[in-house]
Amino acid sequence: TQHPATSPESVVIYIEPPVNYEVIGIVTASSDSGWTDQGSLEYALKEIKKQAAKIGANGILLENVSQSTSGGVYYYGVYFPSSSQNLTGKAIYIPEE
Repeated sequence: TQHPATSPESVVIYIEPPVNYEVIGIVTASSDSGWTDQGSLEYALKEIKKQAAKIGANGILLENVSQSTSGGVYYYGVYFPSSSQNLTGKAIYIPEE
């Protein structure tokens, strides 16, 4: 079933499946390397919500969260490793009751 696009702000992240939902797609997102793990995760969450909203989802059932290290940066002689967050989930539609 096709659903009209929603706003990314209205997309809810679920770890456990809700009682009644319809899977409408698979979404993935990766952050670019960030200065902090939290910053990378927040960026990836925003991106995965945007993807889900485009296809009409109002939720994401998060299935996989992983981290990859992609080098680093020297800043004034100090090495800062950088990492990216990778998210995969099912874009879901939860009917209003």
